[in-house]
Amino acid sequence: MPSVFRRLAITLLTFAGLFMTPASAMPGERPEAKPAAAPAAEAPQKNAVLVRESAGNVFRFQTGEIQGDIRLDGAYHGVTRLVDRRTGKQLIDPRYSALNLFKLMSTNQAMGMPRTMERKVQAASRWVEAKWPATEGHHGELTARYEVREPNAIDLTVTVRPAGAYSGYEAFMSSYFDKGLRPHVYLQPTGRGPGGEADLVLPRVNDVFRGTVLVFPRDWHAARRCVDGRWNRDERGTPIVQMCPVRRYAYCLAVMADPQQRLGVVLMSDPRQCYAISTRYHADDEKQRLTDYSAFDLSLFGDDLLPGDPRTARVRLAVVTLDPQWSQPVKLYRAFLSEMKDEG
Repeated sequence: MPSVFRRLAITLLTFAGLFMTPASAMPGERPEAKPAAAPAAEAPQKNAVLVRESAGNVFRFQTGEIQGDIRLDGAYHGVTRLVDRRTGKQLIDPRYSALNLFKLMSTNQAMGMPRTMERKVQAASRWVEAKWPATEGHHGELTARYEVREPNAIDLTVTVRPAGAYSGYEAFMSSYFDKGLRPHVYLQPTGRGPGGEADLVLPRVNDVFRGTVLVFPRDWHAARRCVDGRWNRDERGTPIVQMCPVRRYAYCLAVMADPQQRLGVVLMSDPRQCYAISTRYHADDEKQRLTDYSAFDLSLFGDDLLPGDPRTARVRLAVVTLDPQWSQPVKLYRAFLSEMKDEG
């Protein structure tokens, strides 16, 4: 008899499941949506081939889902062209680039800008690399290696080999996107709503922080970095910018989405290697925006460095199709963290 009741219960549960549908968000706005828990996604596979143009340090790539250029000379080194092959859309602001090393800073110091520093370029069939030697202002060697991963990702590995001691060392990396894309970040819950999941937020213009760059730190200790004096220094031509620390990030993950929320550019790093994400707030009225482009910045490292103590940070940029639950960015992020853990 017990087995009969067991079979009956399984049948009833299966039948009930046919009529259960998950709750869905209203179409259009999605700034407060929560990412659904999802099974692990496969990490990007083998590296794609990079083809050097006949002149200069520009390398072209094409995978099953993306194509574009990586440039290693000039101020805006990095990914200068990134096209989603499914839609034909160019995602990078053509004036700038993504995965661009902008400033080198530490506590109350601005040590230089890789954009203007001399560098050496090395290339193989499946990776390209820029290497900045130590300078009078920056006592250490900096390396940026770019690799394109099938079917939809670009990896950047940044390594610093310090020859001096630095407090709160930072490599500030910027990515500039088409102004039509909207920035979304995953933040720690405020405690006022259902707990447990990250808040997916589209930062919008507000008079409280108008005119500033929004900084989403990893923790309260990291929140102090952007106001410790490093952004108030203008040595070596570095710009002064008012940074505004706000809520803590839940995932070291940021998404640029098209207005229809069907296509996303996903930027991620390991929280141990990235102490903050910063972005420009969104406004439907372009006159209310801080800039005429969309952008994310990653504050890499943040640790105290000593001579002979190298550090490495890894960043991944991927282009994805967004489903109504926005499950793909979180799946890719979890797969990335699993990959980082496996690599030690």
